[in-house]
Amino acid sequence: MHSEFILKEYADIICEVLESGGVFRMYPKGTSMLPLLRYQKDSVVLALPQMPLKKGEIILYKRGNGQYVLHRIVGKDEAGYICCGDNQTTLEHGITEENVIAVVESIYRKEKHITKKNFGYRCYWFFWQCLFIRRVVWKLGKILPVKNKMR
Repeated sequence: MHSEFILKEYADIICEVLESGGVFRMYPKGTSMLPLLRYQKDSVVLALPQMPLKKGEIILYKRGNGQYVLHRIVGKDEAGYICCGDNQTTLEHGITEENVIAVVESIYRKEKHITKKNFGYRCYWFFWQCLFIRRVVWKLGKILPVKNKMR
């Protein structure tokens, strides 16, 4: 089992590990990256980001208020990267390269290792990147009776 810790207390250690060429496995909290990342079930492997970052990459970044966030890059504008959680529709603008701490190199769904080149992952991202599809899925989830909802 994994231990919970406050990310801001370990941010310097994570950066040190990544800068020395290592990777860091983390269990994200929250629901913003559902259905891809499930709290207390899935984990991500973080690596040092290679700039410039690309649309579709999941990044760990620090907001101006000090909060650490794991979201996906959905675009770029003159202010920087535009990010959004897979379970959200509100876009966050102005994420700069200085805000970015790490990029998700791979994912563990329970203990199944999934890389960004995995066919299933690529299909997921291809369809999920359309906000319209997300809205349809959410509305169907509210209308249709579901026995076992995601936690």
